[in-house]
Amino acid sequence: MLGSLIWTAFWWAVYLLVFRQDRRRVRNGVLLLIALNASVSLVTRLVSTLPLGNLFALAVGIVSLLGVLALGVFMVANGLTMVRKEGRSLGNLLSGLAGAALLAAPWVAAALVLTMAPLAIGAGALLALVSLHVGIAFLVFLCASVPYQLFPRQLETTGIIVHGSGLINGKVSKLLRGRLDRAVAERDRLLAAGLDPLLVPSGGKGEDELRPEGEAMAEYLIDEVGIPADRVHAETESRTTEENVILSHRILDEAGHQGPYIVATSRYHAFRAALLARRLGFADEAVGGRTAFYYVPSATLREFIAVMSYHKVWNAVLLLPSLAFVALLVRAAFLAP
Repeated sequence: MLGSLIWTAFWWAVYLLVFRQDRRRVRNGVLLLIALNASVSLVTRLVSTLPLGNLFALAVGIVSLLGVLALGVFMVANGLTMVRKEGRSLGNLLSGLAGAALLAAPWVAAALVLTMAPLAIGAGALLALVSLHVGIAFLVFLCASVPYQLFPRQLETTGIIVHGSGLINGKVSKLLRGRLDRAVAERDRLLAAGLDPLLVPSGGKGEDELRPEGEAMAEYLIDEVGIPADRVHAETESRTTEENVILSHRILDEAGHQGPYIVATSRYHAFRAALLARRLGFADEAVGGRTAFYYVPSATLREFIAVMSYHKVWNAVLLLPSLAFVALLVRAAFLAP
């Protein structure tokens, strides 16, 4: 028991040390997941020594299984809500598709294995292992992203970049207003500290938009919030999140400011924005504005897919043992009498 306690304390210490050094790393999620797993194992061992401890552990397992089923149902329902409120698109369908996959994958994998056909056994095992891989990767992403959102680093800086998002009839949407309002809150904090930051609302003109996002965002900050026009400099050429960062830095640097800068965006997007800034060589920190709850599941899944795309090689390498196991399993099934 003492060994388990020391082991758990060790992983928590490593996680807190690494998180303190740089919050903008996916590896933080790996370390936090290991620390949480060690904590759960420790608690399970402690509970098992109590009267009816095994019965309690069984109850926890059953509740966890029911929780997974409930999560699948919730995700499907959320997908329907997204389509109803935001329109039909692949991005809006993500949570519903993920929920359906969560509910169906175990049954499909089991059905394939029970056929006892060698290739079907391999397909079922592969489906189960890939689902496990994706599930663990998603937990790693959450363990990296959620603490970053909850415990933002407050920079003392003279520049704030605001990431754009789609306009509605040329006007700032509710989602985009949340990003701008968070930038205004950061500006107020910096003004109280004696700094007067330059705000750079960043976003170009999409194919379905009437004007550049940065222009509409600047209009909101000046006309509706009341920020002096000389403290707002719109960036209107960017088409991607990466260009948001690069072109906004160029504007701030040319205006005589020095980074790192604050990046204001939606809360669900903050970790990826910070991760991207780090990949580009900037020390910026991202902060997130509020987002409607129904929007968060699908948006979080989109962020997960985007972050995983930054680590294609690692994902491929981590899948190799599963592929090797499936190959051996299929070979054994073919050789079986």
